[in-house]
Amino acid sequence: IYYRLAGLVADIALVINVVLLLGVLAAFQATLTLPGIAGIVLPLGMAVDANVLINERTREELRGGQTGLAAIEAGYSRALPAILDSNVTTFLAGLILFQFGSGPIKGFALTLCIGVCSTIFSAVFAARVFHEAIALGRSGQSASI
Repeated sequence: IYYRLAGLVADIALVINVVLLLGVLAAFQATLTLPGIAGIVLPLGMAVDANVLINERTREELRGGQTGLAAIEAGYSRALPAILDSNVTTFLAGLILFQFGSGPIKGFALTLCIGVCSTIFSAVFAARVFHEAIALGRSGQSASI
């Protein structure tokens, strides 16, 4: 309710994230274990964080006087470095765990790395497409987040 339509976009991006992640795991014929589930949950939390960052940055741009599409573009541009920093760091940690871990740790690391990739795609690309489509469709109205 706090983010209204932007919250719905974030929800859609999370669904895309889960479908993409599970699709890649199914393509690898991966067995879902408890560490694997943890490797799915962690990137989902990071995806929620990415969407909150994007929505807050966009809201700041709207308060600063920008309108619609310009605010969305600026919000994404301002949020992108923080999103990439956290996801790249987590991805590197996953690679290290995969390299030096064994058994369940490797499963967690693999799921984590795939989840980080799907999170970046869903939060930075897919959600942006939806935000921009909504902004273009509402060109005569003021944007709200």
